[in-house]
Amino acid sequence: MNHRLHICLLAAAALAACGQPPTPGTPRAMPQTEVTTTVTTTAPTTTSADPLPTTTTSPSHQPPPGPPRTTTTTKPPPPPPKPPDRWVLPASLRGSIEQQTGLPFPGVWEAVQTQLADVCPGKVPCAGYTLVADPSADQEGDCVIVSNGISVPDPLHEGGKITFRVNNKNNCTGG
Repeated sequence: MNHRLHICLLAAAALAACGQPPTPGTPRAMPQTEVTTTVTTTAPTTTSADPLPTTTTSPSHQPPPGPPRTTTTTKPPPPPPKPPDRWVLPASLRGSIEQQTGLPFPGVWEAVQTQLADVCPGKVPCAGYTLVADPSADQEGDCVIVSNGISVPDPLHEGGKITFRVNNKNNCTGG
């Protein structure tokens, strides 16, 4: 075959292939970078100025944005409400405790603990005491409850305190 004929046939085949659509299933490569094209034009002028290059930039093809991101935040459930304080002391017991004045504190507190155990949950004393020194009282002896020296809160709740005023707080033992 003639060498020129061979080149002509190849050129004809190349021209025919350029006008054909791509075969199905052949993925087209998408450019991932920007393409910069520089075109230099010259205009007929009588001056001796250099031609200015013209630059055009086409952005690269980017895939469409995905769905917006959503985040969910879970809050812990609120804490359960505080249970109401339990009322511990009935009125009749309050009166009998407040009348025990002029007696030594350790013995009175021991008796009060026994009374509290009968009305507290679990049969365990559920209230405490506070000692207040009242040196102005003329009670004789150490750690004696002064006149009108017992104050029981009304109502006395579980965890509450009964106040005892005594003549000498430093020598109180047993409570």
